[in-house]
Amino acid sequence: MTRQQVKTGFTTPKAIMQSADFWIGVADVRLGRPADFDENDSWNYERGRQWALIAPASMPLRIGGKLNREALKLLERAFIEGNIT
Repeated sequence: MTRQQVKTGFTTPKAIMQSADFWIGVADVRLGRPADFDENDSWNYERGRQWALIAPASMPLRIGGKLNREALKLLERAFIEGNIT
């Protein structure tokens, strides 16, 4: 069976970080849970897992209800350096 390529589109690090799948990926790593690709097969889930491996465990995703600017900068830098795709 040949798999079809899924449609792709433009996104931003901020939009990625705001997605529920990203947060679930971060939570899975921080709680020591194994990857759950059967339930979470989105790129943002994997990006959240990868980000959680390079971010300090104490770095919050949100501060005062808003995205943590330092966390966002870390994600942006990880993309630029090729540490997260």
